[in-house]
Amino acid sequence: MELKTQIERFIVEDVLADGRDRLEPGEPLVGMGGLLDSLGLLRLIQFVEEQFQIRVGDGDVGEENFGSLERLVAFVARKQAEGREQ
Repeated sequence: MELKTQIERFIVEDVLADGRDRLEPGEPLVGMGGLLDSLGLLRLIQFVEEQFQIRVGDGDVGEENFGSLERLVAFVARKQAEGREQ
């Protein structure tokens, strides 16, 4: 399954409880007006670490990497590539 689809499905089905079936790619996840509260963000971090075998550091969490679905997908892909290079 595609990376974007897996992450989006987790957020929609397991974190959000508003009945939606998809996210807009640029829709804010964290920060002002973001969809996720602190517990939702923690669940998302745990999911991406376990599902994609990456490590999310304290400095990684923020709008730059978790600000939207697009940014999160790019972050996970980048971390996976870094892991393959080592």
